[in-house]
Amino acid sequence: MSRETHRTVHFSPLLGLIAAVDVYRATLQMLGEEAREPERRRELLVLWRPCQEYLDHLLDILPAGWTGPLRLLRQEIEDGLLDDPLIPSALTDALDALSHACETLLHRLPEDLHGGNHAPGF
Repeated sequence: MSRETHRTVHFSPLLGLIAAVDVYRATLQMLGEEAREPERRRELLVLWRPCQEYLDHLLDILPAGWTGPLRLLRQEIEDGLLDDPLIPSALTDALDALSHACETLLHRLPEDLHGGNHAPGF
């Protein structure tokens, strides 16, 4: 696999995840305290699915040493979605942390692909 192909394999789900998390965060912020209502919570669970799919794909293709922080943040978000009561600010904080980790990975990925397999330092 060429370096360019290898890079594209990693960038595609990463960019998809970044976009999906941005949409999710915007929806959560728009809902505000309404996010606590049962109908809205169901909507949030459904809207989380694209983020899960991109994250699953990304976790499948990244080197094992890179996945730990992403797995922890995913668990924190999913636990937050199931918390009763749901705390929108805590969920927003976890989404912000996931976005930050993705942005860090996005900026570090090109140099790490050239320099080896060390973790990108979230």
